[in-house]
Amino acid sequence: MKIFAFLFILLFTNLGFCQNPFYVSIDKTSGLPSNSVYDILQDSKGFMWFATGKGICRYDGSTFKTFSSDEQTSKSGSCLVEDGFGRIWYSNFDGYLYYVEKNVLKSLKQPTSLGYFRFGIIKDELFLLQPNMVLIYDLRTLKVKSKIKISDNQISFSYASPEKFYVLGASLYEFNDSKTYTKHPLPNKFYDEINGSIMNYWDHKLIINSKSNNIYYSFKDGEFTRNALNTTTNFNQNTSIVNNTIWICTTNGIIKNDLDSKETISYFADQNISYLFRDNHKNYWISTLNKGILFIEDFENNYIDIQPRPLTLSLGKNEIYIGAEKDLVYKLNLKKLVTEKVFETENNHATGQIFADTITNNLFFTSFKFNILKNNKIISDYAVAIKDVKKVDHKYFSFAASGISGLFYIDENLKSDWDIIYNKNKSKESSGFGQSMLIKRVNGKSTEYNAVNKTIYYATNNGLIAVTNDGKNEEIKYKNKTLHLIKIQKYKDQLYGLSTSEKMYVINSSNEVSSLKLPYFLSNENFNKFFICNQYCYLFTSHSVYEFNFISGEVQKVLSLSSDIEATDIILKNNKLFFATSKGIVIKNRKEIGNYPKPKLFINEFQVNGKHREVNKFLLLQPDENDISINFSTLSFIPNESYSVFYKINDSDWKILDAATKNLKLSALSSGNYTILLALNYNNQKIDFQQIKFEIKKPFWLSYFFIFISSLLLLLLFFTFYKYQIRKIEKQNEILLQKNELEKNLNLSTLKAIKSQMNPHFFYNALNTIQSYILANDKKQAVNYLSKFSSLTRNILEMTEKEFISINEEIFTMSLYLDIEKARFDKDFEYEINTENISDLEHKIPSMLLQPYIENAVKHGLLHKNGLKKLLITFSKNGDKIRIEIDDNGIGRQKSTELNAIKNKNHNSFATNAMQNRIDLLNKNNKNKITIDFIDKMNQSKQSQGTTVVIEIPIN
Repeated sequence: MKIFAFLFILLFTNLGFCQNPFYVSIDKTSGLPSNSVYDILQDSKGFMWFATGKGICRYDGSTFKTFSSDEQTSKSGSCLVEDGFGRIWYSNFDGYLYYVEKNVLKSLKQPTSLGYFRFGIIKDELFLLQPNMVLIYDLRTLKVKSKIKISDNQISFSYASPEKFYVLGASLYEFNDSKTYTKHPLPNKFYDEINGSIMNYWDHKLIINSKSNNIYYSFKDGEFTRNALNTTTNFNQNTSIVNNTIWICTTNGIIKNDLDSKETISYFADQNISYLFRDNHKNYWISTLNKGILFIEDFENNYIDIQPRPLTLSLGKNEIYIGAEKDLVYKLNLKKLVTEKVFETENNHATGQIFADTITNNLFFTSFKFNILKNNKIISDYAVAIKDVKKVDHKYFSFAASGISGLFYIDENLKSDWDIIYNKNKSKESSGFGQSMLIKRVNGKSTEYNAVNKTIYYATNNGLIAVTNDGKNEEIKYKNKTLHLIKIQKYKDQLYGLSTSEKMYVINSSNEVSSLKLPYFLSNENFNKFFICNQYCYLFTSHSVYEFNFISGEVQKVLSLSSDIEATDIILKNNKLFFATSKGIVIKNRKEIGNYPKPKLFINEFQVNGKHREVNKFLLLQPDENDISINFSTLSFIPNESYSVFYKINDSDWKILDAATKNLKLSALSSGNYTILLALNYNNQKIDFQQIKFEIKKPFWLSYFFIFISSLLLLLLFFTFYKYQIRKIEKQNEILLQKNELEKNLNLSTLKAIKSQMNPHFFYNALNTIQSYILANDKKQAVNYLSKFSSLTRNILEMTEKEFISINEEIFTMSLYLDIEKARFDKDFEYEINTENISDLEHKIPSMLLQPYIENAVKHGLLHKNGLKKLLITFSKNGDKIRIEIDDNGIGRQKSTELNAIKNKNHNSFATNAMQNRIDLLNKNNKNKITIDFIDKMNQSKQSQGTTVVIEIPIN
């Protein structure tokens, strides 16, 4: 019945009355393995340990590590204790003990189980209750060092104080050491009043509570003292004693009992509480059996429970106005911290914006309508969705709304510099709250006034618009691009704006825009809200609220956010921060925020090739021990705060790991000395440095001796091979030179022999021609051609000694020869020499190459032809070759062969065979060959019309 009375008082009395403190929930959504939590412990390093329905886990402020083993008979348990060796112990509800050592859960070897009873650790000894005895283990060896028999079938509870182990049965057994114990008789009717016992320790006294009533006994120096708490509950699950206060954990909340003043206060009546723990930094952790853990920084009045949730805040003179969901407005008295409801309707509409004018005592807020409230009464309302209101001067206020943005006033009798522009833009047809529309057909999101440049700014869907009192409108852009801001506020002569891309910008009084310069660790953050209070800018991210000091540039975190708590607004007054959160109004002393303990960095485990190694000394590793893994934790003493870690290897640059990463893996490291430094990233500062040093030995093939011997042998082998190859190459070159020289001499000899054979043959043909003139008694022609023959002979003799001659020289020689041959014919023989597409007639061709083919054309092709006889010699350039065509209109090669056969059956053209041999020699060992093609010209009747010889000679 008392519980229901308590709930009634809690829900229906003034909100400033006794209420739950502000807390942060830590449950399965935060990573807790189970929402059923039975025990809490903080170890010597500062980590929090929880005994849950899924076993025990360690919490570093952001992440959980659960420990389990196949040896567990069950996972749920309690009685978390740390021994002097840093091991964490607990007992499952089957009565079996387990401990965490080097990040591994291990089981204690014990004979059997009496069921769940608390064990005790005192100095280096562990006390374990067994059937009819107590086992004492040596914690150094984890072996039983002694057994003390007790014959008692009424064992109900066991407990360990800092110095003694107690067992409560038909008597109270007090174990002083591992050998002796003292048996104390219980008071008369003890179990009549202590129906189900809970034991604890306070002020050097053993406290024995009853689970079903308010009676408790204290025991000290062999004497029992009966006491009573100033509260009654139906069922007590556990007790926790902090200083002079005993906390009774029940299925319907937790009750604080001051053992000195007897004052009692109840909290969390809707929670099933299992335990309360106070950590080294005086924070409270409350475990529940169905909703995880409640973290409480302080039970003092630093939290005001307002439901439905508050959304927006505005500072009045000595109060804060609070706009909440469901069309509610509250006023919070800053002296008494008592709230008063000042506005309420039946509309289920959230209060979007609220602005308190401390001069006129008017309150402007927007919910279902835009309302103007004075003395707790609505003096005006208007159906417009105003998003922001700011004071311009003693008369006007600027407003930003959906569809319109402009000015409004309360007292039209006042005078202002903005009267002209107000009257110019006021519509005669408009009515409502004295508004004038400066900007139309835009969605206004926020507004601000800068008195320095006398400009009103409107953040709209069409950009940032600046309006001056002379009626000029200007869009303020950033790098010539429209600036989409969702909120603007002023500090001194500068505006600060938050964009839709969640970045911060600064607009100075000259309307120049720049990005807000923040410390590195905040520069890449995305901000969803910001508020300026005095010289501080409060930046809201998805996980934290940061305070940025405009003057000093310093940044500090003022509130951690999570899925359990969301903040929407903030007010700074008298160095106290008031946050509008999803749980109500959270109040923090700004001066105490910086006193929070800094986070710490711990190395949990150092593994080499997957095996654990100690890190407290220098390690000498083998060459194949080069896969390193470092597991670490970043310990935060405030929940839901995570920190990244810097690391560097030897003298390399610092690198940063993601905040969610708790392992540094280095694979396939080369041999050498390593110093690995890790540091916690705290507000972009490196703190709490941790160092690991080790050396990876070089493999034997990398030792200096092995390298020296190997290098020497390799060098010797290389030198031997080099000398062998040099000798081999020299011998091959010598043979090749001899072969080339021999071949060259042979070719020259052959060419000279051929030319020496060709010259007499030519001279014979030429002399026959001159002889015909002498026999014809044509002395003049004979003398003329004898002169040409002389010149021709001299040229031929000179060419005999040359391998190559120029085209010019070849043409000159051919002209002399053809002039002589022309004498053998009547006037029906003509020849022509053309040079086409050749700019340079100094190109070289083999000497005496063309003459045999020209001679064949004259002697065998044209000599026997009736009628006009023509010979055409054409020089042209065809790519990288010289093309020479010798064309005649003679009787053709076939007819000439037939005539030669009739005259001389054994005729064999010497010149033809000699030239072919010569060409073969010239083409030998040359990639680009001299080619000769014979073309027999035929008419349609297949009658010969002459022959064309095509010779192509490579230019080089």
